[in-house]
Amino acid sequence: MSLFLAVFIFIVPASAAMRFQERSLYMNSSVPGATTSYKVSFRYMSLQTVGSVDMLFCVDPIPYHPCVTPPGLDTSNAVLSSQSGETGYSILSKNTDHVILTRSPSLITTGGSSYTLDGIVNPTDTSQSFSIRLQSFSTADATGPQIDFGSVKGEVTDGVIIETQVPPMLIFCVAGEVQDDCADTNQTNYSDMGQLDAQSTLLAQSQMAVGTNATGGFAITANGNPMAAGTNTIDSPLTPTQSIQGSNQFGLNLVANSDPAVGDDPEGTWANAIPSSDYSVPNRYKYVSGDTVAYSPNVSLMKKFTVSYIVNSSKDLRAGVYSTTITYIASGRF
Repeated sequence: MSLFLAVFIFIVPASAAMRFQERSLYMNSSVPGATTSYKVSFRYMSLQTVGSVDMLFCVDPIPYHPCVTPPGLDTSNAVLSSQSGETGYSILSKNTDHVILTRSPSLITTGGSSYTLDGIVNPTDTSQSFSIRLQSFSTADATGPQIDFGSVKGEVTDGVIIETQVPPMLIFCVAGEVQDDCADTNQTNYSDMGQLDAQSTLLAQSQMAVGTNATGGFAITANGNPMAAGTNTIDSPLTPTQSIQGSNQFGLNLVANSDPAVGDDPEGTWANAIPSSDYSVPNRYKYVSGDTVAYSPNVSLMKKFTVSYIVNSSKDLRAGVYSTTITYIASGRF
C-alpha cells in the first residue's frame, strides 16, 4: 500500500483588497437639506500604485448590497476644495450620489489622507443614517480590481436652535448735575444767572450723560432760541468766539474754560464720545439751534458732558427778564 499525503497551501495574493483604516466623516453642517462640505479621512493600507478613489453615497454601507441613494442627497455640484496626505487628485466625474477622484497613478507613501468636498446637499431623512462606500483603484478611472475599500457613516438631524439678542440701548439724562451712569440727577433744570451788567459775564452750567450700543454711535443736538425778553434778543455767535464783556452775547461749550473760569472737560473712559469741533474749543463759545454739540461714531458706554453757558450784555440792552429753554435731543444711530 502506498500512502499519499496531500498538502494544501493557501496563499493570499499581494493584490488582495484590504480595508481602509482610521476612517471618518466630518460634516460641516448636519442640517437636513443644507448645502455643506464633507471631509472624508482614511488611511491607505495597501502600499500600491493608486490612481483613483471611488466614493458612492448609499443608505447601506455594505459594498455588495444594492445602493439606495439617501433621500435628498445631491453630490452633483461637489467641488474638491482641499486634500492632504496622498494628494494630486481632482474630480473625474460626479452625479447625484457618486464622486470619483482621479490622479496620475502613483505609489502610496503617506497612508493617512483626507479629502474635503464642498457643495454637497445633505440628505433630508433624519430617521436613518447614510454611508459613503469607498474604494481605491490602480487605474485613473476607478476600473479594474479594487485595492482598498471601506465605508464611513453620517446622519442628518434637526438641531437645537438657541437664540438671543442684545436689545438696542440709548441712555440719556440732563440736569444741573447728573451721575456718570444716569442712575440719578439733582433733578434741577432751572438756573437763575443773576442780573445783567455790561461789566460782568453771567455764568451757568448743566450736565448730561449718554451711552448707547448703537453701531453708529449717538448725536446730541441743542435746540431753542437765544435768550430774549419779548422781542429783544441777546444774539449768539455763529462761530466759536471769546467772551466779550459789554456786547450782547449768549453762547455755550462743552469743555473746561479759564476765561471766564467755568465748565469741565468730558468725563468717562470712552474716548470716542466727544464734543463737536465748534463746541470743544476752550474759552470760545457759540450757539446755533439744531447744532450737534456732542457725538460718537460708534458704540460708547457712558460719557458725561458739562455744558457751560455765558451771557454778556451791552450797556444799552433794553430792560427785561431774559430767558431761554435749551432742549437737548440724543439720537442713537442703530
